Amino acid sequence: PLWFSVVDQIYHLASPASPPNYMYNPIKTLKTNTIGTLNMLGLAKRVGARLLLASTSEVYGDPEVHPQNEDYWGHVNPIGPRACYDEGKRVAETMCYAYMKQEGVEVRVARIFNTFGPRMHMNDGRVVSNFILQALQGEPLTVYGPGTQTRAFQYVSDLVNGLVALMNSNVSSPVNLGNPEEHTILEFAQLIKKLVGSGSEIQFLSEAQDDPQKRKPDIRKAKLLLGWEPVVPLEEGLNKAIHYFRKELEYQANNQYIPKPKPARMKKGRTRHN
Repeated sequence: PLWFSVVDQIYHLASPASPPNYMYNPIKTLKTNTIGTLNMLGLAKRVGARLLLASTSEVYGDPEVHPQNEDYWGHVNPIGPRACYDEGKRVAETMCYAYMKQEGVEVRVARIFNTFGPRMHMNDGRVVSNFILQALQGEPLTVYGPGTQTRAFQYVSDLVNGLVALMNSNVSSPVNLGNPEEHTILEFAQLIKKLVGSGSEIQFLSEAQDDPQKRKPDIRKAKLLLGWEPVVPLEEGLNKAIHYFRKELEYQANNQYIPKPKPARMKKGRTRHN
């Protein structure tokens, strides 16, 4: 069709990304990241478009190198509960460079670190949305394991600016996009509790399997080659997310639906073959 000829940039952002979502349907997660990526690369090849892959810090697994830079190959369990996502994204990167080498397709690969902001799914199941939802509802903030594992969160507008900068750059190798300001999960729980003004207690649950203990992006490459770094302070971003969630809860209370953070669960009794 004629409209194909006007596509010059493809942002391939599709994939479940929170552990409860991608563990709930690991086959769909794998298909999205493999067949979906092949479809997009095939389209990019046909129309001469540049493809940006939304990859992930999860390609580094539970890292033995800290902070994580783009030259680190990762430490991933290929048969663990997170493998459908981790390995799905790793092979998606492989596919991008195979198409670049064999077919001359222009590719951009963003390794995205934890991101949050307004319009997140409330029962997304990731740590920031869980904590905000729990604090706003006066429920215990659930910390898996001792809470000493670290994460580094960037605000969504910083990420969007980074993706656009990468797409429009001439950098074809992978680039980390994240905020290098590292905090423990327990610090996040306490900070969100304080910002919400919540009396919730912090509840410690058993550790999640293959949960990365350290997460901190090395963003020197993005700074040097894209002139990009995060600019939104953590508390400012959290306040915006809290404001959004508060409004959503009010709206949903009026419509008699209150979401709960999603626990990871397995599908049972599926007869359909995906």
